Amino acid sequence: MSQSTVSLRLVALDLDGTLLNHQSGISPLTRQAIAAAVSHGVVVLPATGRPLANLPPVVAQLPGIRYAITSNGASVWDLGSDPLGCVYSRYSNAAERETSDPICLIQNVFPVQKAREVFALFQEYDGEISVFSDGYSIKDEHGIRCLTARFAKRKSTEANQPDDGRFLVVRDLAEWMSRHAHAVEKFCMFFETREKAQAALPRFLALQDVEVVQGCPENIEITPRGIDKGSALLMLADQLGIPREATAAIGDSENDRAMLEKAGVAAVMANGMPQIKALADLVSENDCDHDGIAELFRRLNL
Repeated sequence: MSQSTVSLRLVALDLDGTLLNHQSGISPLTRQAIAAAVSHGVVVLPATGRPLANLPPVVAQLPGIRYAITSNGASVWDLGSDPLGCVYSRYSNAAERETSDPICLIQNVFPVQKAREVFALFQEYDGEISVFSDGYSIKDEHGIRCLTARFAKRKSTEANQPDDGRFLVVRDLAEWMSRHAHAVEKFCMFFETREKAQAALPRFLALQDVEVVQGCPENIEITPRGIDKGSALLMLADQLGIPREATAAIGDSENDRAMLEKAGVAAVMANGMPQIKALADLVSENDCDHDGIAELFRRLNL
């Protein structure tokens, strides 16, 4: 993290609480700011804890979006000229949609035994578990019931997006894991309350050779060791021939920490967590509901 004097060439944007407002939308002013940056050759991309299937269509349809960091950095995708079709390719009802094939530029998965160990620990808790694999978001019927309850309470920006096929529902998640433990990018569990998540957190932090973060106080997210949004940002920048000094990251929560620490410029939303604001070169005056991204793009001369 440092205040860069180099012209920025790549900007990674967190979604929830950053690019997306609390209605899961993107304001016209923010769209205009992103379009202007793209028109000047800046690579603007989402960097999210979600898998490719859960990238909101409103994000995929932004002007100039080609690349996406997903699953907290476990995968980086080239979405080509049809980002929305690439997202739809990972829907459970993909056969009913117009799709395109994304190119996975970077993919990191758990060692088999570690994936099984992490999954076994999650199974001790009664929460909404998701397994991310090859861009898919995989749940069982219990997870869907928990998801439905969470959506009813509108506890996250993701909860405002309709269930349009973006989840792959399996009868038995344990049985799926017995066959696919070699292909897991990330685990995520939403707990019923933040108190339950906090009570469980120390056991997950005690796991060896994994990265543990919280995208919000009610969840726990786990990726393989050394895998985070920051490492993915730097690997993509290297592939594109962009130096670290010419990169920026904008976020608001703990799962943004690594990319804020590793990017050339770190910017944090006004609604960001206090400990995340402490990492910032810039903090917006406006929050995610009041064009904070547009403000930061202006201040970064994008």
